[in-house]
Amino acid sequence: MTEPSRVSLRRMVMLRVPPDRVWAALRDDLPAVAACMKGIDSVTRLEHAGNGDGVVSTVHEWRAQTSLPAGMTRYVDGDALTWVERAHWHERALESRWTVESRLLAGSLTGTGSTRLESAMGGRGSRLSFEISASLGSGALGPLGAGRLKGGLEDAAATLLAKTLQELGAAVEVFIAGGVRVPTARAPATRT
Repeated sequence: MTEPSRVSLRRMVMLRVPPDRVWAALRDDLPAVAACMKGIDSVTRLEHAGNGDGVVSTVHEWRAQTSLPAGMTRYVDGDALTWVERAHWHERALESRWTVESRLLAGSLTGTGSTRLESAMGGRGSRLSFEISASLGSGALGPLGAGRLKGGLEDAAATLLAKTLQELGAAVEVFIAGGVRVPTARAPATRT
């Protein structure tokens, strides 16, 4: 079990797309939207179900690109750069509440937050607001898991999550405009 979150960040992204289109893209087409993001290898939908009361629950596995320096790859497993995101999309409020569990540190690093969507620009655009918290479970770092090191890791995790969500907001516009993938610095992986 993780301790209560102590980090709280707020971010906002303005989009030139109406809220209903942004909402549908994030809730129903997240793997395709994420394909427009730099630094993300893939997002895989694991679950997508409605409860008939205007709430849709989703589970996605995110995989970041592993562009670590050669010396680091022996210390950090590529699977550690994945996380599972669980979200509940409340249609009436145009709000999603979510949790993120990183595989890094054996799942002890978690994030929680909300995504809120509002009409902007006279109904022609959207305001996408994020609230983000991160926490590191007790004992995750052994005897080093208290004080500044723990707080620093939580701050870094929340900041990285906020950056990823801001990029996700920008990717929604790209996806809706035609789904052109954002170019990346590395060559695409070959699949056999």
